Amino acid sequence: MLDRDRLLKISELDSDKIAQMDDNQFNSFAKTINDFIDGFPAQEADVKHALRNKNRGVLLESLIGICDMLKEINAVKLSNERLEQLSAMGNADFKDLQIFVINLLKSASALSIDLQMAECQDAGESQDEQKSLSKNNILVVDDRYFSLAFIKTMLNNTGYSVTCINSGVEAIEHLKSNCPDLFILDIEMPEMDGYQLARKIRESGHVAPIIFFTGSAKKDSVVRALEIGVADFIIKKSVNKSQLLERISKYIKPEISE
Repeated sequence: MLDRDRLLKISELDSDKIAQMDDNQFNSFAKTINDFIDGFPAQEADVKHALRNKNRGVLLESLIGICDMLKEINAVKLSNERLEQLSAMGNADFKDLQIFVINLLKSASALSIDLQMAECQDAGESQDEQKSLSKNNILVVDDRYFSLAFIKTMLNNTGYSVTCINSGVEAIEHLKSNCPDLFILDIEMPEMDGYQLARKIRESGHVAPIIFFTGSAKKDSVVRALEIGVADFIIKKSVNKSQLLERISKYIKPEISE
């Protein structure tokens, strides 16, 4: 079930139009969103294939198709911005087109994840009940030291206390004597992946929100994560400091020194 309140909080969408929809209009809009979620992976694959083959005609057609899909789900500003950028590029070489493609796919992929999370009202409500506005301890688990350093650096001097661990096994050991207020987990890790770790976190009695920090996420992975009790996703390649802080602040607030 699509949660209208969660949709209204997605900054890329036209919240005024969504708020004014009657039930029939909203139900139709929900179907459009599901069509976008289901159709985006194929569109993304077409774009990447055309880019690899340097097929400018197919590439432009596919990029315009994604922009049209964004407009249909009321991400009108994002769609128009990308279409204007594409038009201004004219006969740009494929190196410039590649940069544009990367940015567009990042934006659309991140939006797709937010929309998928908005489909699960019950899961969202259960995570809201777990919010703790007075605590700030974050456990980050990723097998890549670069990713750990990236998050650690972005959260430096922000009021959050960050612990970084590079394996699920070490994380489970850490949890025997520690109780984080938020988890940020990579999905693809050796020995114990993010799904397995998330399940063990829940089985061990920890109820703090879990955010997956991943390179990409498809619909089936989102559904699987929600079944475990994951609260949210952050796409590695698209996140910056302000986006990371905004996502984290949905669940916990930093302690501010007086």
